[in-house]
Formats: sequence, C-alpha cells, structure tokens
Amino acid sequence: MNPFTSLYFAWMRLRNSLDFPIRQHLHFSSRPVIQTVKHAVNILDTYPPEEQARVNSQITRLRAQYHFDYYEKNHRVEEIKENFFYLAMLDSAFEQSQTAFPPSVTAADIGPSSWFYVHALHAALTWYQSSVPRTVHLTGYEMDAFRLYSDFHTRRDHALGNMQGLAGIEYSEKGFEILPSTCDLITLFFPFVFLKDHLEWGLPGNLFEPMDLLNTAWNSLKPGGLLLIVNQGLEEHTAELKNLEHLGIKPTASIRMEPLLYSYPLERFIITAKR
Repeated sequence: MNPFTSLYFAWMRLRNSLDFPIRQHLHFSSRPVIQTVKHAVNILDTYPPEEQARVNSQITRLRAQYHFDYYEKNHRVEEIKENFFYLAMLDSAFEQSQTAFPPSVTAADIGPSSWFYVHALHAALTWYQSSVPRTVHLTGYEMDAFRLYSDFHTRRDHALGNMQGLAGIEYSEKGFEILPSTCDLITLFFPFVFLKDHLEWGLPGNLFEPMDLLNTAWNSLKPGGLLLIVNQGLEEHTAELKNLEHLGIKPTASIRMEPLLYSYPLERFIITAKR
C-alpha cells in the first residue's frame, strides 16, 4: 500500500470512528418518507426500441407471476425499473438453486440501506412458485440506519416509507447477529468485501468482518435454507467466492445477471448456497 493510500485509509478510519457513534445517539425521531406519484407511467418507453420486445416479455411474466402490477401505479420510473431488476435477480437465483419455500417463510436481509427494493423481495418471497400467497416474516438489519441524507431524512426514514403497504416486515436498526437455524432465506445485497468500500460507506474499520458475517449468516439458516449474495463487479464476485471457499461453503449457483431491465456501472453477480 502506497503512502497516500495509507493516509487516506487512516483518515477514513478516524472520521468514521467519530462520526458513526455520534449519529447512532443523535438523530431525529422517525419521519417516514412517503412519496406519491400522480400519474402511472409506461416504463417500456424508457428502454431502447431494439430491447423493448424482450423487456416487455420479461416484465409481463414477472408482473403476472409475482402479482407486481400494483407497484407501477404509485412509484417513479427508476424505482419501478430497479425493482423489476431485483425481482428478476431473485427469480433467477431461486430457479437455478431449485428453491422451495414453506407456506410461512422467515427471511433476513442484511444491510438493506433505504430498502428501496423491499417490494420486489417481499413479492418474491410471497409468490415464488406458489398460486397462493405465503405468510412472510422479513427483517432487514441495517447497522447504519441513522445516516442523514441530503433531504434531512435518515436512511431509516426512507426505509420506513419504502415498506408502506407490506405485511410481516420489520426494519431493525442494528447489525445482524446469529439466529441459529432460524431463516429460510438470508440475502446480502452488496456486502462489503473490500475494506476501502466499507470505509468509504462511513463505517468504522473495526466493523469490517466479511468472513464473520458470512459465517453468521450461514449458521442462521435452517437445513435447506438459502444464502443469496449479490456482488457488483467481477473482482468483488471472485473475492466473495474465495471467502466462501475458505469457510467451506459450496455455492449452489453462480450467475452473471444480464442488465436488460436495469443497467449499472458495474455488472451484478449472484451467488447462492443451500444449507
């Protein structure tokens, strides 16, 4: 590590060690952010003409299979597109992992941030390969829930707003702790694999324990439960596979997600492992 990088890391460690505990104790009370959209939108028009037929086919299937048409009526274009992308990721991961959920499913989502995708996750748990809705018990564990956004609302405020209308959902303002043999599904969307990303997100250096987090999640699954990890970029994906190998966790599926419904600067990769 060169001297400039070392100084940068040291500065971030110091900043985060001061800033993080302050916002855990000094923050506004809950003020859920409820966003309203007055007019329904046609998201198909926002895709390139040459992709619209494929997009329409996939969205039509997801909309019907997961009863997701309601979401398009009161959300913004980018939110709709990104939730369909998350729904497609979950659908693909469950299918390739040959997942079977019980009538009542218990799930944990580690590090959900503002939980902008919670409707997609809830729909996937409710309706995957089922003609009747499952009972869903879903908890999001966010250790930095009180980070203040530019609108002077906290991450928690946005999450509580995004959860509106969903049953069986809880947003926990703490890090994930072991729940022995409890969960049918545990999801980690973009867990920190590299220290630099962890520090730049504003978290204290002593909380960077990627191997411990994976091990804790793994041991919180019921027999037959599914661990689902989404990484961004091939480098992060490759490093995560090595972490799992070190822990003796054998992947069930490893998927590069096609960016048809939503495109990011870095590709999305999915790893699943069945307990």
